[in-house]
Amino acid sequence: MTRETRFAVQGPYDLALSLASSERYTRISRGDEGAFRAGARVDGEPTVMEVSQVENDPPVLAVAGTGGAQLPLVQQAAEWMLFGGLSLKPFYEQVGGYPVMERAVRRLRGLKPSRPPSLFEMAVTAVTEQQISMAAAYQIRTRLVEAFGDRIPVREEEDGEPTYYAFPEPERLAFVSKKALQGCGLSGRKAEYILGLARGVVNGEIDLEGLRDLSDEDVRASVTDLRGFGPWSADYILVRGLGRLDCVPASDLGVRTVVGNLLGDGSRMAEEEVRTALAPFAPYGGLAAFYLLRYGSIEGD
Repeated sequence: MTRETRFAVQGPYDLALSLASSERYTRISRGDEGAFRAGARVDGEPTVMEVSQVENDPPVLAVAGTGGAQLPLVQQAAEWMLFGGLSLKPFYEQVGGYPVMERAVRRLRGLKPSRPPSLFEMAVTAVTEQQISMAAAYQIRTRLVEAFGDRIPVREEEDGEPTYYAFPEPERLAFVSKKALQGCGLSGRKAEYILGLARGVVNGEIDLEGLRDLSDEDVRASVTDLRGFGPWSADYILVRGLGRLDCVPASDLGVRTVVGNLLGDGSRMAEEEVRTALAPFAPYGGLAAFYLLRYGSIEGD
């Protein structure tokens, strides 16, 4: 049974634009008129959430959930995944006076990032995206979810209608074989990292949810202490998973390239050069990098 409620989010916000920037790399799909659809686990219940934008100024979203999760919890999950509490106005004010950034925010007004519903999924996402393209990593995660996640029944399926899955819980991945994970396209080393992560969460040695209460530096220390997680993974989890929007994965080749192209002399920057170039946009350096990545992809089309 599908239920619906409406809630306001911080603006400006353009749901369709935001989905267009991420649907090729996330388990989010766009339905009719730019609506958001995704499978998620909400309070332990596999749920298909559907979100549409019903008002623009101020922005209001309508959220519906198919499954057993309570609707207020589905709303909370949607707000988390879509950065509903993020106001873009201070960021837009911060980048004023910088021509490239001003052009980027004019072109992308209302753009917000999206993130997975859980920090466990975020951490697995970080592993899959190490040293390969986001598109290739997305294909690997799709196979992983379809092999080990929970299929979510929705209304009677029609031809061409997608099937939705909730991401596999740590308890599920902890007991699959390395070979089975490699069958999804993971390298042997990455399969070991994911197994170690899942088993650590299950046996209580790893507390991903506890990262929410730590400082940026303590998060970095905790994440890089995990096997297979380096500084890039820590910064990626900080900015995307935890919403610490001044954190920049400066070692990322895509970030180094686009910041060099748009804010530098056209050549790929070193890590420290990236941090220096984005420093004027504090405390939104990571958000500025996100805008530049999207703006650079549009300009390159």
